[in-house]
Amino acid sequence: MRMVLGFASPLLALGTLLAAQAADEPSAEALARRATLIKPAASELRWRRIPWLTDLAQGQKRAQAEGRPILLWVTGDDPLERC
Repeated sequence: MRMVLGFASPLLALGTLLAAQAADEPSAEALARRATLIKPAASELRWRRIPWLTDLAQGQKRAQAEGRPILLWVTGDDPLERC
């Protein structure tokens, strides 16, 4: 009998915890409102229309041919990490 109660008690606690977490989760409507608020506007995505180059040598040739400067964006694995 002790073994059954000892095993059932953690399961009951887990069930209570999962039920509490489910009650804290936002509804589908709340998530849709959040997605609408954080989705970038079309004017914020204009940078995607720029024909970015990822090859430095190709960029240097193109910049020299067009007489333009180069924007060199360098980052590590984690963009918030110090270089």
